[in-house]
Order: sequence, then C-alpha cells, then structure tokens
Amino acid sequence: MKYSKEWLRPDEAKKILNIPDLEEKYEIWVILMYFPALRVTEAIHIRPRDLDLRGECVEIWKGKGKKGELQKAPCELHILKRIKRYCEHHDLKDTDYIMFSNKSDKVTRSHVYKVVNKLCERAGIDKRIGTHTFRRSRAEHLLDNGLELTYVSKFLRHKNISTTMAYLDISVADIQRELEKIEMPVIV
Repeated sequence: MKYSKEWLRPDEAKKILNIPDLEEKYEIWVILMYFPALRVTEAIHIRPRDLDLRGECVEIWKGKGKKGELQKAPCELHILKRIKRYCEHHDLKDTDYIMFSNKSDKVTRSHVYKVVNKLCERAGIDKRIGTHTFRRSRAEHLLDNGLELTYVSKFLRHKNISTTMAYLDISVADIQRELEKIEMPVIV
C-alpha cells in the first residue's frame, strides 16, 4: 500500500460524507480520520472510552494499554457527540472498537484503505487517496483557514515542526502570498 500525497478540497471531503445511502459505519470511519486527524492505526484502535466530551478530544494511548503515553487529539464537541450517538446506537461497550467489521472486532488498515477509495469513487472524485489523505487534508484546511503552522503541528501531534512543513508541502507561492500580507518598512 503506497502512501498517497493527494489531498481533498473541503468540498470533496463534504461530498464523501454526503454520499447517498452512505453506511453509517463508513461515515464514522471518515469522521475519525478527518476531524481529529487520526492516523489510521490510531483510528482503528479507538474505543468509546477514548472519547472525552468534557475535554473535547479523542484520547490516544501509545504503547501497551493505559500504561503507555497518552496523546490528545482535539475534536469539535458536536463531532464527538455524533460518534458517541453512533456507539450508543450500536450498543458498543466502552472496550469495543468503534471501527469494527462484520467478521472481526477490529478492522485492518488495508480494509480501511480499500473502503476509502471506494467512497472516493462513489462520491465522483477522480483521485486515488490513502487513509492518511484525510489527516493531511484536515491539516491543509486548517492552515488555509488561518490556523498558524505551529498550531497545526500541535494539532497533528508532530514532535517537530519540520515534519509538518514537509507533510503539508508548503509551496513558494504560499510563502509569497503570506509575505505580501505583511507590511514591512522599505529599507532600500
């Protein structure tokens, strides 16, 4: 499975979520990968107990269970409530995986990859995307809407801002546009 450098425009992300007769579980999968910008390996391990409505975040445990490092992925309250309703509707216990399949308790990365590409096709989007596309797209959309790069980096839980810069592939044109917004005294 090759990592896709494609990203979705906001209208394309919306088209995927608005596919007629979209299975609710697939909607939730997209929501988990887009809004809190979870990596697919993080998303498939999320359980109802990891949804922190009071803190407006998704808790991600790195390492073995609750003994590992806790990271928090910020997420809008209405999105968390939507995921919580889904969990309640499907009678998921706090220890169940939110991203489950019909055959096992948890889905595989490759299955999610196949599903998101089928969803893209159903939405009429002519792009070959990967599961990471939702995370990258969310970061691009936040940056485009004025969130500073340092905050985007923190949102993505990157340890180094250079990872975020390479990840977003900020172009020279983007930098030039930002420079034009700054009023600098003419010194030459």
